[in-house]
Amino acid sequence: MGAEAPDRPAPSRPRGRLPSLTIHLLEGGAYRVSPESPAFPGWRAEAIHEAMNEAERSLRTDGILEELGRRMGARDGTGPDDDALMRSIRSQSRVEGERKGRAEGLAEGVRKGRLEGHTDTLGKLARRMLRSRGVEVSERFFADPVFAASSGEAVFDAAFACSSEARLLAVLRRRTAAGGPGG
Repeated sequence: MGAEAPDRPAPSRPRGRLPSLTIHLLEGGAYRVSPESPAFPGWRAEAIHEAMNEAERSLRTDGILEELGRRMGARDGTGPDDDALMRSIRSQSRVEGERKGRAEGLAEGVRKGRLEGHTDTLGKLARRMLRSRGVEVSERFFADPVFAASSGEAVFDAAFACSSEARLLAVLRRRTAAGGPGG
């Protein structure tokens, strides 16, 4: 049993009674005041009063309630999944997390696929232009990351103007280092 006097004045509170929470335990037919309730192991009367009078529940109170739940579960041999509401919330969170993870993974895959497609297309374009002018191009040419940072126009211009693979890559690197999309 307990008696709570809220922080805010109430018409029912006797004059002179200070805001507080008092816990009374029945022992041997008589009540005695206790700093803690056996129903809430480790949660002292002052802390319960403070939590009950918060305008919005604080992180501190959330932490106390989590710890209290663990203690009560340990005492009673139960855990969060023994509670139907907690089991439902956890299941819903898992489904939501999986859905969000799939969506993020798909978006990342599409982005990478487009980037690889862009890079591959620009690399093929530049290689074809250089070869049409008799300039040999190595197999590692496609793998150069400069194509991902370059615009199609920049690759076309560099391939048209350069007489070697090394020169084309140097021109694109210089343009992307200057702050533009390779052109």
